Amino acid sequence: MNEKKLRYVYLVVGNLISAYSTIYILRPNELMTGGITGLSRVFEVVIKDAFYLSPLMEQYLYSIIYYILALIVLLLALVFLGRQEGLRILFLSLVYPLLLFFFTFLNLDPLLITVKTTSGDSFYDILLPTILYGVLSGVGTGLILRSKYTSGGSDTIAKIIYRKALPFINYSHVLLMVDAIIILSGIFVFDIRVLFYALITKYINTRTVDMIVLGVGNNRVKMEIVSNKADLIIPFIQNAIHRGVTIVDVEGGYSKSKLRQIITVCSTRESLRIKNFIASIDEDAFVYVIPSSTVWGKGFKNIHHDDLS
Repeated sequence: MNEKKLRYVYLVVGNLISAYSTIYILRPNELMTGGITGLSRVFEVVIKDAFYLSPLMEQYLYSIIYYILALIVLLLALVFLGRQEGLRILFLSLVYPLLLFFFTFLNLDPLLITVKTTSGDSFYDILLPTILYGVLSGVGTGLILRSKYTSGGSDTIAKIIYRKALPFINYSHVLLMVDAIIILSGIFVFDIRVLFYALITKYINTRTVDMIVLGVGNNRVKMEIVSNKADLIIPFIQNAIHRGVTIVDVEGGYSKSKLRQIITVCSTRESLRIKNFIASIDEDAFVYVIPSSTVWGKGFKNIHHDDLS
């Protein structure tokens, strides 16, 4: 299977897994998470408590709310980030919510897990669905990222806030803040216990995404890039990825040509975006990715820390 077809397989399978896990694990187990998925859950509960809805409307309410929020984020991206950024999330902003409607229409049995004790009693277990949702949603998101698409959501919102309001704060911290606010907003509609499970879900989701994107390993990598398109790659890393770069003059051992080597440290997700951008402009580029056990400095850990975890 060629790379283009494989990307479409990743895209389709990733979206199916994400939509299924949301409709049949997240919602029926009354779980919470970050991003548009979590924000839609908050609005769904608030609206159900505030208004009388028909059974049909209750059934499709979540998917409707998600679609509206996805379109709002898409419009905000087009207005504040430009046409190119809007086009990156256009496809999934329109298609993914349709899969939510589709799985809602199928009306399959939700994944509710009960556990039997030694005495024969049974009780509802929320931890296993929490773990399972974190894994499945992470697999879905990871496959979507490998297809070179993005669904927008909290990362797009964070990018808007970073560029227009908080450019003095590291982008990764803004993204963390956005997801934290969304999860904490659930305190008004959910049991406090649900929020702790949401943190577990988010952690498992993030680790799973990193494993799907670049395999098992640390989520911080060092990239060494040798390309004759350095003038295009450097501003992309600085302005789109919001990471610093170090430039080293190098010489090709065979060609003796003078080139510039770009060195940057970033997350595994960011390295995938950089790789995809390089592939689109220079197929002859040489990219070397090195897992990092730890990174100290601006945008990463405080340099005064002495841990190696």
